[in-house]
Amino acid sequence: MPKDLRSFLSDAEDASELLRVKREVRPRFQASAILARLEAEGKYPAVLFERVRGHRYPVLSNAFASLRRLSMALEVEEKDLLKGYIGLINRPRKPKEAPEAPVKERVLVGKKADLRELPILTHHEKDGGPYITGGVAVVRDPEEGFINCGIYRMMLKGGRKLGIQFANTSHAYYILRRSEELGRPLPVAVVVGHHPAFYIGAVAMNPIGVDEYSQIGGFLREPLAVTQGTAVDLPIPAYAEIVIEGEIPPNVREKEGPLGEYSGIYGPCYNEPIINIKAINIRRDAIYHDIFVGHPDNLLLGMTARLNIIYQTVKTACPSVKDIHMPLAGRCRFICYIALQKRVEGEAKNALMAAFAADPFLKYAVAVDPDVDIRDDTQVLHAIATRTRAGEDIFMVSNAKGSQLDPTAVDGRVPKVGIDATRRKGAYEEIRVPGVAEIRLEDFIDGDR
Repeated sequence: MPKDLRSFLSDAEDASELLRVKREVRPRFQASAILARLEAEGKYPAVLFERVRGHRYPVLSNAFASLRRLSMALEVEEKDLLKGYIGLINRPRKPKEAPEAPVKERVLVGKKADLRELPILTHHEKDGGPYITGGVAVVRDPEEGFINCGIYRMMLKGGRKLGIQFANTSHAYYILRRSEELGRPLPVAVVVGHHPAFYIGAVAMNPIGVDEYSQIGGFLREPLAVTQGTAVDLPIPAYAEIVIEGEIPPNVREKEGPLGEYSGIYGPCYNEPIINIKAINIRRDAIYHDIFVGHPDNLLLGMTARLNIIYQTVKTACPSVKDIHMPLAGRCRFICYIALQKRVEGEAKNALMAAFAADPFLKYAVAVDPDVDIRDDTQVLHAIATRTRAGEDIFMVSNAKGSQLDPTAVDGRVPKVGIDATRRKGAYEEIRVPGVAEIRLEDFIDGDR
């Protein structure tokens, strides 16, 4: 049987990575408050809310909130997540027609296709309303025919209408504009709930023109099983939990927002396209998939694609790069640590500039030696404190392109800071205690410690 959300949840539960909440929760704020309370206690399980007030379907959230579960999804060791990602993104597999399509166990068409049947959550105090946050929008280029996928915020605007925000740098926005120039509505399918590898593939950063269903097949390690859409001319994942079908009418814009975003602030109201709903395909016992925006569930999922782009670009400028990392403290967007084996002075700065070129959202980049654990903020800060001379090793780029949702941005522009925290040639020798790795404390200390 092809991979789907259920197969992954079974594996996650076996690995003690799934928490079931059996008591009824309210879809407005309460489910998110439970997730936020777990986060405050340093706990990040995938959470299945089995009973959501007013709805028949359970809600899954926090699926991507740990590197362990991302690694499980890709079937790689956690320490090899980036290496495994790079290997899979370079092995696309074309989708194949499925002999059966569980997603069509229930098909709601026309007036029966009412989005209010779904347990769409409201996360934050000032959100403009309930939002589909775990929906992958699938569109097809009207001229070249390639499939594009991406996750975009979708505001519930009634039983048969969604507002959708395409970033003006996204490929989906480019496809929408091409469709509008032709005077055509753009068919769209919104996939809500599938194997996490499907989502990882959907947010991969590719050149325009890449067929992303094939890309997703690489991450799944098997061809994506598809079936023909019910009301739109698009292939849809046969083993998805829910697929919403509709059309984006050309040159129609309506107020959308605000929404608490990845940056920890509210993304403002915009005039954005709408989706007119034509059909909902749904498994009889469907699981509605929510992504907890602005929290690790959202941040770590987006990080995987960014790490790949930054790593590949930096490796071109500095072949001796060993590893890169984006800490949660920087929203997995704004800060990057780069471990490299410096061969000549100045090489670290080249690597830092390459990182800024690779990802416009990045605004602080730190280069360190391989002996620094870049997943340990304390070690990185120690390297900055003891290996950096501010006047020589730190540089700033003013008024560079950044993220519109960066709280410090002015008209989308931010200053960027590169820090070379690598050792100079002939530098001091740091203290070291020999034999630490070989010590077993239980051989020397009895009882609890």
